[in-house]
Amino acid sequence: MDALTLAYIGDVCWSFFIRKALIDTGIYNVQILNSLASEMVSAKWQSRILFDIMELLSDRELKVCKRARNTHSNVPKSATVEEYRESTAFEALIGYLYLSGQTERQNFIMDRGLRFLAEEMNDEG
Repeated sequence: MDALTLAYIGDVCWSFFIRKALIDTGIYNVQILNSLASEMVSAKWQSRILFDIMELLSDRELKVCKRARNTHSNVPKSATVEEYRESTAFEALIGYLYLSGQTERQNFIMDRGLRFLAEEMNDEG
């Protein structure tokens, strides 16, 4: 499957996962939820998560990431080219795991990413 298609579905999976995790914290104010979710699903943080989990990935998962990283698309002004390519790779990985039915692995990767986010954002805040 095309790497950008994998990234497209992976973006949806990651966004839903983050939004659900935020609601589970007991925050119910939609503006606060949206603000936090927007930051947590940003290219900046997704690229940092990918860097953090890289050593945990299988050869097949690394190939998916590499293929997505090398895909050319329009980079938004909110991210550097490097951040955007890495975030696309992260999203493609999540999409690949979802579409291939590897739910347990997908949840492991997303849980690890959420823990990383919580630690790093706490350190910055």
